[in-house]
Amino acid sequence: MAFIRKKQREQQLQFYSKERFSLLLLNLEEYYFEQHTAYHVQHRGSHEERKIRGSLKICSKSVIFEPEAVSQPILKIPLRDCIKIGKHGENGAGRHLAKAKSWGISLIFSQGKMEYVFELDVSGKVEDVVET
Repeated sequence: MAFIRKKQREQQLQFYSKERFSLLLLNLEEYYFEQHTAYHVQHRGSHEERKIRGSLKICSKSVIFEPEAVSQPILKIPLRDCIKIGKHGENGAGRHLAKAKSWGISLIFSQGKMEYVFELDVSGKVEDVVET
């Protein structure tokens, strides 16, 4: 009986340890607005892509992506370094992917011209997120 309780307690701890996001990740005077289920799309060549499921958190000074897989790092993308935020595929943002989806968000930054692409689970929320 004690073994079953110990196993249940371990499962509960694993459930709670999945959430790695903390408000301590935010900068001073930064506010957390909303969260969306999304995929971080990584391009490894002209046709190869990898999607990592996670949570996209919209904050006042940054965008934070927390992957579900514990082995993947949390991405914190400061908005002050952002050159452009828009739907994936607008103005050449989707040059990596011929089959650009309408529910993707493309974030382009000045630090080495990095481009982060996120696809939201709900397509109607893209315009809301881009406006935020």
